[in-house]
Amino acid sequence: MRLMKMTTNRNAAACSSRSQSGGRFGRGATVLSVVALAIGISGLTAPAANAAALSTVNWTVSNNQISKTAVTYSYSFKPATTGVIKTVTFAVSGSGLGGAPGIVKNYGISAGSVALVGQTMTYTVTTPTSQVAGVPIYFEFSGLTNSGTAGTYTTSITTKDGSAVTIDGPTASNTVTLASNNTAVAVTIAKSTTFTIDTTAFTLALDPSLPALADQSQTVGLTVLTNANSGYTLTVGDAATGLQSSSTGNPTIAKFSANKAAAAVWSGVNKFGYTVTATGATADGAFSGSKYAGYVAAGEPVASHAGPTGGTADTISIINRVAIDYGAPTGDFTDTVTYTLTPNYA
Repeated sequence: MRLMKMTTNRNAAACSSRSQSGGRFGRGATVLSVVALAIGISGLTAPAANAAALSTVNWTVSNNQISKTAVTYSYSFKPATTGVIKTVTFAVSGSGLGGAPGIVKNYGISAGSVALVGQTMTYTVTTPTSQVAGVPIYFEFSGLTNSGTAGTYTTSITTKDGSAVTIDGPTASNTVTLASNNTAVAVTIAKSTTFTIDTTAFTLALDPSLPALADQSQTVGLTVLTNANSGYTLTVGDAATGLQSSSTGNPTIAKFSANKAAAAVWSGVNKFGYTVTATGATADGAFSGSKYAGYVAAGEPVASHAGPTGGTADTISIINRVAIDYGAPTGDFTDTVTYTLTPNYA
């Protein structure tokens, strides 16, 4: 009976041992399963997390002038990772990239197509094959339009597989400078007008007893030089009192006419008037045919020029005329004639 008891104890111990061992193995199997799952998840995300940088990335352009059309962009690089490349993206910095790219050359990679969206060109391989790390890949894309903004630019290149998972990159290229193709020229010309008058005062000594002294004239010469874009206008006027004496009663010599609208060929006596001739400038039509008018205190336009005078000055002659007879009282008569030049720079 004791032997039987011992045997039974051994069996129990063996069962216990197996049970304990089985428990340990069961837990071990569970731990291994968790580790295997963790490794599986890590394996799925590894390509993106471990994407390497492309090497010897180079970018050149066939013409670096801004806004230039029909430009060819050339790229070369070496993959860092062996993989099946489905797409290669070329993201150009800045803005303004345009055109319709075409494939001129593709070396080291299978044939494909290219499309431009915004600043990014995407080369899509028609039938992807494995690309060996370190083997150069070269592209030439024609038909591009450079940005219209001068400055420095780079292109970031990224390779992806058929599931759009990054293999290598993005890796920035060298810097390409897009240069201005024009020079802004600014020239500022100052506003300038030069006006001269050759006579600032004159005296006419009249005598009604001598016909040669009873009707006299005095010419005042004016010159104008201006660069005013719309030319100028010359206005003349006199004092409100006209040609007046300080003698008793302040007698005056009448104006030849009320204004230039009433200009006429000279006639009569005891009158004071003027006429206008011009070279370069245009005398007012009221004075055509040697017509005379009386000065107006408020002033009236008598000559003008529609644009800049050029290098030769305009000359304007104001011809003052007084004719008297014995009806004009003796004395000194005075007046002040004012010339106003108004340039129009508009």
